[in-house]
Amino acid sequence: MEKKQVDVVIVGAGMAGLTAAAYLSKANYSVVVIEKDASSGGLIGSFNVDGHLLDKGARGIIDSGIIFPMLKQLNLEIEFLDNPIKIVLGKESVDLVSKESLLDYQKMLNKLFPDEVNNIQKIMDDIFKVMGYMDVLYGIENPLFLPKPYSMEYLSKTLLPWMIRFVPNMSKAMKMLDPVDDHLRKYTKNESLVSMIMQHFFEKTPAFFGLSYFTLYMQYHYPKGATQSMVNALTQCIKEHGGQIINEQEVNLLDSAINLVTTKQGLSLHYKECLWAGDTQSLYRLLKDDSSLPSKVKKSIQATKTLIKDKKGADSILSLYLLVKASPSRFLSTFGPHSFYTQDLQGLNAITINDIKNADGSFIDDIDTIFEWIKRYLWLNTFEVSIPSLRDPSCSPEGETALIISTLFDYHLCKHISDSGHYEAFKKLITQVIIEYFSVEIEELPSIIFKEIVATPLTIVGRTNNHEGSVTGWSFANKPFPAIFEFLKVSQSVKTPIPHVSQAGQWTFNPAGVPVAVLTGKLAADAVEKKLKKRQG
Repeated sequence: MEKKQVDVVIVGAGMAGLTAAAYLSKANYSVVVIEKDASSGGLIGSFNVDGHLLDKGARGIIDSGIIFPMLKQLNLEIEFLDNPIKIVLGKESVDLVSKESLLDYQKMLNKLFPDEVNNIQKIMDDIFKVMGYMDVLYGIENPLFLPKPYSMEYLSKTLLPWMIRFVPNMSKAMKMLDPVDDHLRKYTKNESLVSMIMQHFFEKTPAFFGLSYFTLYMQYHYPKGATQSMVNALTQCIKEHGGQIINEQEVNLLDSAINLVTTKQGLSLHYKECLWAGDTQSLYRLLKDDSSLPSKVKKSIQATKTLIKDKKGADSILSLYLLVKASPSRFLSTFGPHSFYTQDLQGLNAITINDIKNADGSFIDDIDTIFEWIKRYLWLNTFEVSIPSLRDPSCSPEGETALIISTLFDYHLCKHISDSGHYEAFKKLITQVIIEYFSVEIEELPSIIFKEIVATPLTIVGRTNNHEGSVTGWSFANKPFPAIFEFLKVSQSVKTPIPHVSQAGQWTFNPAGVPVAVLTGKLAADAVEKKLKKRQG
């Protein structure tokens, strides 16, 4: 077994792990990142198929006052391109490019739901109110990514005035933790209207986050060279400063008694500090019991294990990649570079996943009934459609286009289908249904497709080990909630009860996404560095 002694072992080469590794290696610590997958980036990054750059996870990057300052602080240069968001409902659409365009969104809802005009106005008032709260959060570059010590001018003219606004606004936002669908029902009884506004959000998304997403729509950017550019820049930074990333290494043991991480592939790493930037369930499952720990620490570890034991991950994702013989311009007016596309105005309120469950909550065995339900689910659903070459023409060969079509999908249903032996039939079904769905708008679509690739929740689990294939950490349906979610406490989220082990990433703080991964990666790097300096005396 290969053995190595390092300052920091980081488990997981997603955005959180890569961010932390970049900062710690730049600070001259010996850093090794180990990653289960053959490629780094986790849910960020791209892969190449027949000359097409296809994004693995996030279809764009939201700055949130975090991404750009992080890149600047690390001296990483990435060119970002415009990434306008289009909302399509039935035959109507609107491009969300400014706050003023939200008035066009309101007009679209009024046109589609003329009996709900007064209620729509109340909903829009709430959206603008929540956007105001969140504008404060994103109002300045996150101070964490700025050089220290801060100048007196910055403290007096920027940071302190911002803090005076930030604390009360975040306190108001934290009072809106009811699920966004329940929140909307305070204003309307029209379930279709509720569905059109929120059905592409994750289950039980808090109202403050769901409604504030109308701000985030306008903060999307697309890295030139696809999202892989983010991964490549951080990877290069780590290697230039002496850090190491070892792929295809899956952890099988964390022994905190002797500060040891081992992998199934035979790697053995002794560390001074460990940063877990992967799945939290895996961390506590692979943690070796240490009888020598103080009883208070053992109780805290056991309490965390108990807290997360039966908790749900957030929704997973189903994606269909279509490579077609057509110019990207063919799809510009319909989808734009990046859209949320809904054909049926009835919405998902017309069905429920309980329709295909037994009384005990298990899924039925009748695969034909399940497949019929899935067909209906897809036809009623909202799809995220991303066309990389409409932002960056180099992402596809000339005269060809890649369409990335995604929607939320239940991991347990997918696993049930796989366990029953119908996984390949399932992938064929969703490919057929989604192509039929989009052929309503693009009649020639079936005849111009030359390659289809399906990624399911099981694909995500296979690559990342993420609990239940989640792409944003814990589900907000969990009670009690197993992670910190208050913005004022985010700095505490990187702590674990395990000696010399910190954490970062989507399981650390919610709501999660790329900015949160980067933020917690930086917070964890700072915490680890502080502990290493204390150890040095």
